[in-house]
Amino acid sequence: MNSNILKLKLKRVDPVKYAIIASLLTMLIMLIVFVPFMLLFSAIGLGAATESFGAAGAIVGSGIFMIIFVPLIYGAIVFVITLIATALLNFILKKTGGLDVDFEKVGFDFEATQANQGRIEQ
Repeated sequence: MNSNILKLKLKRVDPVKYAIIASLLTMLIMLIVFVPFMLLFSAIGLGAATESFGAAGAIVGSGIFMIIFVPLIYGAIVFVITLIATALLNFILKKTGGLDVDFEKVGFDFEATQANQGRIEQ
């Protein structure tokens, strides 16, 4: 057998931490994706601030809603969905005995580091 392969078994994933990571990443991506749309709706909102739409047309069309509320809403939705999905994943991992994950050791030699006790020789 190849000595460079490290076999690990995934037994559990922390649902809250994973949901926080997924929701923060989603909110960050949504901010990046919605900036062009915010700029577009800002231009539309300036034209919508007429007597027929009033100030509400300028506020909603100006992109303030999109830049602030949409990433927060998506983040909250992704948090709840990921929390449920991770709980289901943990249930399935428990029933099936875990998930085998193979890693390959490359680059950094752990045994040499322990032999040198973390010192770098010059």
